[in-house]
Amino acid sequence: MHTNATIDPEGTLATLDIGGKKLQVEILNAPNGATFAKTDPVRYSDDPALPTGQTDQQNPGVSVLTIDLPAGKYSLQVLFSPQWDGMKSSDFVKPAAVALSGWTVDSHN
Repeated sequence: MHTNATIDPEGTLATLDIGGKKLQVEILNAPNGATFAKTDPVRYSDDPALPTGQTDQQNPGVSVLTIDLPAGKYSLQVLFSPQWDGMKSSDFVKPAAVALSGWTVDSHN
């Protein structure tokens, strides 16, 4: 995820902060080895080439929140929780884990 916020990754949790406003991001039911990382917004060496004569634009002040995983197949659940003023941790509820085939309008209540 590209963002102008500062990123503080700590294992399966990451905190983003921009102007004193915070967002907590969590990998729910994280598989072994899954961790958040902060990277620069640059093209990887194995990304598709740009069209002839084109160059990447600079992204000053931008960082990228990534999830590092060992090779394999995964089903990931990532929860984004804004940390609004006046709220306490008990105000945030983790949704139920529901298989994609079981999703409905209210399946996560």
